[in-house]
Amino acid sequence: MPQATFSHTVPVPVSHLVAWDALQDYRTWSNIGPVSSVSNPVNQEDGVLASFDWVADVGGKAYQGKAWVTDYQIPRLYKATMDTSEIAGDIVATVEPTASGCDVTVAITFRTKGMLSAMFFPAIKGALASGFPQQVEDLAASI
Repeated sequence: MPQATFSHTVPVPVSHLVAWDALQDYRTWSNIGPVSSVSNPVNQEDGVLASFDWVADVGGKAYQGKAWVTDYQIPRLYKATMDTSEIAGDIVATVEPTASGCDVTVAITFRTKGMLSAMFFPAIKGALASGFPQQVEDLAASI
């Protein structure tokens, strides 16, 4: 099945610890990539966002999915896998300290799983390609 990866880095004028905390807020992940809403977060005892439910709108249909953490290194790396019946993907977020705050990089890989989403893949890929950098800029502005 087709897949695509997009990545964008944004300098943020806050400490890497503040940025890390923002990435652990499930609301941060709403409107990133194909995600239109998120809910039902579960955080681990160490504060890491362990899982959340999400909805993707693809071709006019809403697909409900689940995301769960697959790897992390506090306060620098957060990886999660996202899955629905038609779309799956991975998020990798990194936070690197800089002299003026930190750089936040978000990468998303998405892949189709079913025939319907495969048919819409070119449109999904085009929408992500044009909108993903601004989505990450908006995420960073909310930190």
